[in-house]
Amino acid sequence: MSDVRLRNDGTVVVHSTERGYRAVTRLSAAVSEIVGHYVHVITDDVPGAVGAREL
Repeated sequence: MSDVRLRNDGTVVVHSTERGYRAVTRLSAAVSEIVGHYVHVITDDVPGAVGAREL
């Protein structure tokens, strides 16, 4: 995962070279466990990722 960004609604946007969403799901689970609240993670290849700011 690379190019981590954040949307205004708190969604984390990442670039992933892996096919599918397994890596994104694992990242979401790991971050959610750390912060104690669900963290929504999406990849940058979807229209909803437009406008996300770099962290």
